[in-house]
Amino acid sequence: MRLLFCFIFAICFFSGKLSAEESLYAGQKKIPLLISDHHADHAVWIARQTGKQSAALLVVDAHADTAINNDRETVRAFINAGNYKNADTFIKNHNWIHPLTPAPLHSLAWINKISGVPDAARLAGFLKSTAAWNLKNIKCVNLDEIDSIPVGDGALFVSIDLDFFYYENYTPRDIPYVFDRLLDYSLKWKGDVFWALCTSLAWLPGVEYAWQLLEQSLMWLIPREEFTRPEVTLFTTNRYDTSRRAESFRMTGTEPPSLYLKEAAMPDALRDLFSLLENR
Repeated sequence: MRLLFCFIFAICFFSGKLSAEESLYAGQKKIPLLISDHHADHAVWIARQTGKQSAALLVVDAHADTAINNDRETVRAFINAGNYKNADTFIKNHNWIHPLTPAPLHSLAWINKISGVPDAARLAGFLKSTAAWNLKNIKCVNLDEIDSIPVGDGALFVSIDLDFFYYENYTPRDIPYVFDRLLDYSLKWKGDVFWALCTSLAWLPGVEYAWQLLEQSLMWLIPREEFTRPEVTLFTTNRYDTSRRAESFRMTGTEPPSLYLKEAAMPDALRDLFSLLENR
């Protein structure tokens, strides 16, 4: 009964939402989708998806994640050898992008606000850290400026950190608008498109907020036939984070919170939504 309710609610809530442009997506290749807790999970997933294909990365995140990865060459060597498991051990949530540049990622755009001027200090840090990465295009824009990002014909990776909906006073209610804008842009892309979401629990006020973010995300995704069934690593990836945020937790005697092995604690309504998405 609960499953039926979720299905009816999703159809009613989202009926009429698909634009004429989106309806043209029928018959085209669907968008692969990853749902993770850790943002670092996106790195190897991107590498596996691209192969030798060059790609642009669009990151929607409260943080740039462009810290220097001192193990970059080691990561790249493992990726080039197809040894993704070993490559993954040198990738962290705050430095996962660097090893993927300038190949397969040749361009990087960071969206950290829906509208308004980027924080000056964050923008300066983003530009400074990426200056030597030899990328073709580097941009920091707000979501309302998304159409200023050049549309290419290689692959596009849209990487969404759901902690975006905690900072700047954004909430889970902002997810449909943001996802709509991102999909509109994605459907203009001339090459393959990939989406990946992460919760980043350690950067949220608590696990209940993570469940709310996931619920809104899944409610938006369920009626969207543009996407494949997701690959889900929410509860199966355990990482030792070395970011300053992680160290602040350890200074209080605790490890950064994560969703690792917490599938049993997931609310039933959310479990039903995952079932709808994975079994459609």
